[in-house]
Amino acid sequence: MSFARFALSAFVLLACSTNTSAVTTAVSAWDAAEFRIWGFVPDWTTQSQVTSFSTDGVYDHVSDVIYFGGVRPTANGNLVTTSAGAQHLSKLKAHAATHDFRLHMSMFTVSGGTVDDVWNSIVGNSANRANFVSNVVNLMNANNMSGFNLDWERPSTDTEWANYTQLAKDLKAALGPSREVSVDDFGYADSDWDDTPTFDARTYDQLFLMGYHYPADDGTNLDYETFAASHRNLTGQGAEKAFVNEQIVPGIGTWGTNGPGVVSLKNIVAAAPNLPSDAGTYTGTVGDINGATRTGTWTIESRDQVRDKVQFALDHNMPGIMSWTLHYDATNQMSLHRVAHHYAMFAQDVPDLNLDGVVDADDATGLSDRMGTVPGWTGTNTAARFENFYIRGNWEKGDHDGNGFVRQDDADWLADRFTALGVALPDRLSYTGEFERFTDSRGVAGRWLVGRDSEDKLEETGNFTQHAANYLPFSASGVGAAMHSNSAITLRNQNAAERYDTLNTAPRTLNVPLESPIDLGGHDERYFTMLVRQNTSSLLSTQLTSPNRVLAIEFVDAAGSNQFDVAFLGQQQQVSIRSQADTTGGDVTAAGFAPNTTYLLIGRIQGNGAGANTLSVSLLPAGASIGNFAAEDFQWNLTTTSSNGFNPLIADVRLQSLYEGSFTVSNLWLGTAADFFASPSAAAGDFNGDGLVNLSDYSVWRDALGTSGDFPPADANGNGVVDAGDYQVWKQNFGTVIANTSVATARVPEPSAMLLVAGACLLLATRQIRRS
Repeated sequence: MSFARFALSAFVLLACSTNTSAVTTAVSAWDAAEFRIWGFVPDWTTQSQVTSFSTDGVYDHVSDVIYFGGVRPTANGNLVTTSAGAQHLSKLKAHAATHDFRLHMSMFTVSGGTVDDVWNSIVGNSANRANFVSNVVNLMNANNMSGFNLDWERPSTDTEWANYTQLAKDLKAALGPSREVSVDDFGYADSDWDDTPTFDARTYDQLFLMGYHYPADDGTNLDYETFAASHRNLTGQGAEKAFVNEQIVPGIGTWGTNGPGVVSLKNIVAAAPNLPSDAGTYTGTVGDINGATRTGTWTIESRDQVRDKVQFALDHNMPGIMSWTLHYDATNQMSLHRVAHHYAMFAQDVPDLNLDGVVDADDATGLSDRMGTVPGWTGTNTAARFENFYIRGNWEKGDHDGNGFVRQDDADWLADRFTALGVALPDRLSYTGEFERFTDSRGVAGRWLVGRDSEDKLEETGNFTQHAANYLPFSASGVGAAMHSNSAITLRNQNAAERYDTLNTAPRTLNVPLESPIDLGGHDERYFTMLVRQNTSSLLSTQLTSPNRVLAIEFVDAAGSNQFDVAFLGQQQQVSIRSQADTTGGDVTAAGFAPNTTYLLIGRIQGNGAGANTLSVSLLPAGASIGNFAAEDFQWNLTTTSSNGFNPLIADVRLQSLYEGSFTVSNLWLGTAADFFASPSAAAGDFNGDGLVNLSDYSVWRDALGTSGDFPPADANGNGVVDAGDYQVWKQNFGTVIANTSVATARVPEPSAMLLVAGACLLLATRQIRRS
């Protein structure tokens, strides 16, 4: 088998691909591969079998379906449709519309005479021929067919061949360039075919060679190299009128032959579900196509031979392969149509990963969902290895080259192929480098971005898992307990397979720009929160004892330089504040970071102009009482100061985890004290901040009633919604004078009439909200 030769075909396809500005949601995998698979459906297929094609996935693995025999010509060129044929055509027409395959009509069987007599009457009489052509066109129009296949096997004389060719010419002229005319022939060509001037192989779009069960090219006289050559040698009317490879289509057989009766591959596979890929015969007991039990030995097409034929067709620029028949074939992985489809996509570098005949977002999403998984190494460079690659489903799992991993290389390959084919990529981390589901952040500008290497390529996005909301539960008490994001990601460790191959040892990094930089040269003060947990269940034994299980929250400048960070030391079970750019700054560490436990990290960054800046953090477990961490009396676990004059401008936040560790973190919340907690004046009902709780504050509350979000106006009780509870705070403190951010004791007499009006407004507004 010439497995190494697939690379040439793939290179040619890549080189010839053009990327235009037009982007679509999907393209035909067959068009992208420039390779087709035609499958015949004969008229003795049962209606239930035809119906089942739609649900058994049969149509996924063919580009074209050729219906054979259910419509039969008469000697004068009329057409007779059998009752089974009418049912078949109705179903196939509907299936073609649903599954987007090309439907063709094939005729051999006749009505009202012998095959040769009827066909000679049609082709030898211009009136009968014209009648036949007209009826075929009408039939094809009625059933939305894409082509007509001539299957008369075969004319006997030069005159009959000339008349047969003339019929093909008449059909082609009537059908026009958008519809095809194909012809069937045995393996070897009949030398009479090109004996008359009427012969011109250019009349036909395809020539289907029905030398089933024969090899592609084994150096004998009974292989497709020989069969194709015999048709290319029909040069009696000049070389330019002979068949060329671009027309010739090798055939595969989906039944057992040379044994007692005819048995379908479907029945053989049912009896031998582990049929070897190189099995060219089957010996055993199996039901034949008529339901009789047979015992014997049959010649069959092996999966290896089918791949050989696909590669043979690709190597010779042939348009594809054809089969006899669809309904004899297996419907699982042993399906020869599926085998051919899979190999063609692989060899032509077409990312139809789910093998449904379409390149679309489903393929890209399927790979993205499996990033970081390990299907296992198979290789592809020998027949046995490729069979393993096929049976294990590495292609479908996203491992497009059989190296055993679904990695960024696979995602980059798919993205490049989608771009070359003009197919839009889905909004997924693996392709954009943006964490599309890591949401619910505060104080940052846009999405988190995965790191890139020195060549600006994405790091291994399979190192990250974006979780559903509330994946990382945390329960505590106090006003500060809920001040954290509910969106989470996991940064995973190197797995055992990667360690074996010394892969995936780079740090896992992601970063996000801040909405507004933190200016430590001024008196900028910011608070930040994040949930964090170290995971040990996935760690290897050497990783459990490694001191390098480290996750850092880095505060970086515009140049990407880490100025200082908060580090979680997994093996040491510690949290640390580390000065990075400030060589004389202080580093502090504390214990209390147990494995498999979720903590709430709270931090404060205080700029101090020309003086020393301060960084404080607390790491609090579930169940803790967490107060207002913006209050002066909040207790910090760790505090350190910078050297005087160390005043960086923090532009981004970056997360970095070393490959020995696994951590799950929530998104970042970062902001001022007012962003986390209502100011003392607002908490007292002074919503406009003028130092008085009066009717002006009521107006602010009224206008904001029903709004919600991170920090809505007039949210006195801090529940994220402007509602009746905030009105009650305002009412209770009406007349209060706010001084020095605390509630003063002096009160203005309550204007009861105005409060009655305000109460009525509250009732009306509440009713309006409920109606909306």
